[in-house]
Amino acid sequence: MSEIHYHQDFITTLQQKIPQRAALVNTISDILKIDKDAIYRRLHGKAGFSFAEIALIARRLGISLDVIAGIDTAQCKSIRLAYTKHIDPSEVDYIMFDEYINALKFIKDEPDTRIIDGGNLIPTYLYFDYEYITRLYMLNWSQNSHFGRRIPFHEVIIPDRMRTSQIQSCYYARHIKSTTYVWDSRIFEQFVSTVKFYANVRLINAEDVAMIKNELITLLNVIEEIAVTGKYKDTGNEVFIYTGDIHADSNFGYIESKNMRISQYKAFVFNAFSSFESLFANEIISWLQAAQRLTTLISVSGEKTRIDFFNAQREIIDSL
Repeated sequence: MSEIHYHQDFITTLQQKIPQRAALVNTISDILKIDKDAIYRRLHGKAGFSFAEIALIARRLGISLDVIAGIDTAQCKSIRLAYTKHIDPSEVDYIMFDEYINALKFIKDEPDTRIIDGGNLIPTYLYFDYEYITRLYMLNWSQNSHFGRRIPFHEVIIPDRMRTSQIQSCYYARHIKSTTYVWDSRIFEQFVSTVKFYANVRLINAEDVAMIKNELITLLNVIEEIAVTGKYKDTGNEVFIYTGDIHADSNFGYIESKNMRISQYKAFVFNAFSSFESLFANEIISWLQAAQRLTTLISVSGEKTRIDFFNAQREIIDSL
């Protein structure tokens, strides 16, 4: 296959992704920061996209270059592990994390966007706002990852740049128009068990346990308010929360906008295997919908179940 054919296939994929020519040109202009005449010349074949331009567009719009190159097969699709180190991060880690935030930022004002996140871990979209809870997850990561270091909780320091990025990710996630959370009912129990373990082996002192406990109570109150109203307080965007005995092995995630679909299989605390492929997206959605069928909606409706759930979580947190 010639270079011309690859380039034409890329343009065809762009046109399928964003059929309206004006919208396509505006989108590419925003991504590449070049004038529209230069983009029209590229789309008409009078000039070519550079490899760097193709890579940047593909990353922002969720286009698989493996498909264009003919590497993928029907049931063998490429996925990407975005492995970021939140302790002692390098510039590469910041770049990867910024890519994730920029993806949320890029779609935050679109009218039809949604996030689906399910499993047995509290979503980063919620807990990154809380420093001590975030540090506990960082401690857990550092104790287990070969990139980490066996350090006590008080030595887990979040660099200012990383902390800003973590808070930004929560902010932009709340601008997604519709969010669905599907949780194992033991989601807080598992977190509290982790805290107790590290306290028992003296990696967390009593003062820090108390700080984690206070943040957990605050977070639980925020989640309960979201469940009662069915909305994020600051943006008014809708939130559906389901809980039940789903016995999740891991967390699954899905982000969708008009021109982008990202599917995620969460792994290693902070990281995820990600894919822009429809096959992977459909499989993730299927697993999330299957888990949803085993749960009960507690946002807005299901008042008794909602009250029982939050009362149970408070008892678990109080055991710290």
